[in-house]
Amino acid sequence: MLRPFLIALAALALSGRPTSWPLRAALPLAQLEDFRRPAGTRVADTLNASFSIREVRWRPEGANGAELSAFAFVEDGKPAKVPGPLLRAPAGTTIRVTLHNTLGVQLVVFGLHDRAAGRGMDSVAIAAGARVTVAFRASTAGTYYYWARVRPTVQHPTAPVPDDWPSGEKGEGPLVGALVVDASGTVPPRGERILLISRWLDDDDARVHHDPAFRMMINGASWPHTERLGYVVGDTVRWRIINANAAAHPLHLHGFYFTVTARGDGRLDTLYAEGQQRRVVTELLPLNGTMAMTWVPERPGNWLFHCHLVRHMALVQSIAPRIPLRGGSAGSAHTASSVHHAEENMAGLVMGVQVTPRAGATAARALALASGRNPGAPAVRSLRVVATQRANVFGSSPGHSFVWQRGGVAPARDSMQFPGSTLVLHRGEPTAITVVNGLSSPLAVHWHGMEIESWFDGVGGWSGAGRSVRPPIAPGDSFVVRLTAARAGTFTYHTHDEAGSELSTGLYGALIVEEPNAPRDTTRDHVIVMGLLGDAATGSLAINGRTDGAPLTLSPGTHRLRFVSIPVDEQIRVAFVRDSTVQRWRSLATDGAELPAAQQMQSAARRTVSAGQTFDVEVTIPVDAPTNYALRFTTVWYPTDARGAQPAPVLRVPIVVRPP
Repeated sequence: MLRPFLIALAALALSGRPTSWPLRAALPLAQLEDFRRPAGTRVADTLNASFSIREVRWRPEGANGAELSAFAFVEDGKPAKVPGPLLRAPAGTTIRVTLHNTLGVQLVVFGLHDRAAGRGMDSVAIAAGARVTVAFRASTAGTYYYWARVRPTVQHPTAPVPDDWPSGEKGEGPLVGALVVDASGTVPPRGERILLISRWLDDDDARVHHDPAFRMMINGASWPHTERLGYVVGDTVRWRIINANAAAHPLHLHGFYFTVTARGDGRLDTLYAEGQQRRVVTELLPLNGTMAMTWVPERPGNWLFHCHLVRHMALVQSIAPRIPLRGGSAGSAHTASSVHHAEENMAGLVMGVQVTPRAGATAARALALASGRNPGAPAVRSLRVVATQRANVFGSSPGHSFVWQRGGVAPARDSMQFPGSTLVLHRGEPTAITVVNGLSSPLAVHWHGMEIESWFDGVGGWSGAGRSVRPPIAPGDSFVVRLTAARAGTFTYHTHDEAGSELSTGLYGALIVEEPNAPRDTTRDHVIVMGLLGDAATGSLAINGRTDGAPLTLSPGTHRLRFVSIPVDEQIRVAFVRDSTVQRWRSLATDGAELPAAQQMQSAARRTVSAGQTFDVEVTIPVDAPTNYALRFTTVWYPTDARGAQPAPVLRVPIVVRPP
């Protein structure tokens, strides 16, 4: 009996794992759950399922990546998967789940209960080794989830979460599963997918303790090992998103708008009526929120759907390099040679979407456009933008900038402009933008919110089609982006290099699309860019490139304010105030899309946004306005590793009223 144990112990020591750990080889190797097949068996109006809660090992970064251990719900008689199984049934079904706790410690299971309006969050404690059966009638259609907790959450000092929300602590992040209740009398839409966001944190491993976001996952995997989702031009795509961790995520779709059809908080889910649905390119999904969305891919090519927080979708080499954990191969290490390549320099909450053209005479031309082999319509207008760099602008860190070249003289390669130049395009006008890379490193530029061909979308090593992908722009080189803006509105352009420092040190700007032959009245139409300036870990919130709250001058009357939010990892709460009293404004547009008339309503003048979101509002300054109006910007989230528990900073921009 002793010999097999000693052999296993020796193997464990040779693997580099601490010998004080349990023998991981005895743990089942979990597959990735894609939520395509629901668990359990239906008998009349009852769904019966049986789960064991076990410790498993799994590889979120592919067969040669890190091998991690976690707790998971495992359907009895089925292979272990991470996350847990999908429970799905029509409204009115009784769901009966038997739970067996094999972990050796007591745990508490949440979320297996009816979501009828007004109900709290039910829970059930399960002793070590015990079996418990939970039964409830699923009366309310929506997107939900269930999870278990073994120990209390380590709460963020400035954003505490209730004890009954999922944990991201060691082992517990993947201990979650999807629960979907369909409307009575309906069947799940064909091809609908469920994407569940979770995280894994090993607070005993110094390599990831300082950056708990390093193991952010969608359906148990981290990019580039997340599933590639394939569609055909013209398909109707339906996704349900579950944010099963205590962090907010601004979720961005490249190249297309999507329609938010429902939102929930894990407790309740609200299906929007047609007039309430929003058309966006970025949706801020709050702590433990859920969302249903639809969209139609109108152009072929490679696209991304990802969280826009840099630390949730990037490999920041100076903070959390990709290193093998517990048996991962050296081939997964992040090296300087892979910088700016999407599949090697991004990680975490990223999904790749590959759209193929429909068969027919135009398919070849569409594919040629997506892969850059056909330039499309000849340009009517040409612009030239230079990416510039200057050493030691932010202490020892360089500054970066985008400068719109006016006339025939190029800007100096070390000229600085914060934020980058506001580019002005015209709806329906074929435009060529030559981007010159004056940096010392490769450059990729994303045209955020623009309905554009994939080749020009701006993700180095990914944008394009099939194997024909666009590399980043080499130092000293240039690239011509061709686009025809489909709509007038407020957009942004920014670096897509994923390191974080280039964005925080200036590589972002506003992009405004005007109606043809109808230039904006810039005395009544104002662009307000919110971003970070400085090192990504210590930079300050800047409004239009200023960190000191420089005044905004307005004359009496009605004004359009175009807010562009492009920080690194922060959320920003925006308010239009008089002294400390919040005023009112009228919403006009979100993410460049004009709102339907029914949604252009007067409301309290405050809104929380995150990276990649834009919105337009209308404010009115009275003729006899006092001088105590202001825009107030509050940073409501900082990365814990650099900021600690310091108070959320507030930047106040006074409004100076110009005499009529």
